[in-house]
Amino acid sequence: MKIGYGVFGKAYEYMFKNDLHDKNSIDHTLLKNMILLDENSKSTLYKKPHSISNDIHKHELYELAQKHKGNSLLESINNTFDFVNEVVNKFDTPFEKMIFGGTEMEIINRGSDWCADISRVGAALLQCLGIPSRIVILVNTHKAYHGHQVVEAYVDGTYVMCDFLYSVIGKLDQFYSVYDLLNEPNLVQKIYQTKIEDSKQLNYILGLYNLAAISEYDICKEYNYYTSKPNEYYLKMMNLNQHGTWQMNENE
Repeated sequence: MKIGYGVFGKAYEYMFKNDLHDKNSIDHTLLKNMILLDENSKSTLYKKPHSISNDIHKHELYELAQKHKGNSLLESINNTFDFVNEVVNKFDTPFEKMIFGGTEMEIINRGSDWCADISRVGAALLQCLGIPSRIVILVNTHKAYHGHQVVEAYVDGTYVMCDFLYSVIGKLDQFYSVYDLLNEPNLVQKIYQTKIEDSKQLNYILGLYNLAAISEYDICKEYNYYTSKPNEYYLKMMNLNQHGTWQMNENE
């Protein structure tokens, strides 16, 4: 199996190694430990999920998560979507002044619309509700700087994609995992089009289901939850005229 920053190739390896989260934070740990989702890793990655720790009730988000518990796992997920959506919608800090990382409670309190931070919040809340979950990193290898993070939750004996930034779950006639959605733009479009009306944004999302890597995240383990501010690499990236090509020597 392919593991680590370089699972998507040289250019994306450069980008992930220069991720704006603190180098010693949980966020970089998740990137270092991500496993490329392909035919070689599928059987390992889609086995029965890791069990949730018996200490989950000690997590600082546990009581908050219980407020969103529904009569079914699907209802609990949708209630959690609604809560996280409030966190995203109330956030209006300019990129240059944003803070990244920290504990999930810190992210909730300050607000965020950054997919990596929001995905951690979603995964943590689901685990506090007894729903196994993990982080999934998506990239479009045909375009530069096209990445995203979502969550996979284990529901009714199968994994299902949960995008907490857009409040989208991989459910149509059945539950769909990230693996199911890779290189299936028609499925992805049907799932996302109810929440994303802008055609340009929808096309961006469709392209992201090109390659994926999975990173397990047990919120009861010990990690460093350092925070950070935008680094020089990301400040430059956010001001680029995006043409789908690498512009800062990432692929050299």
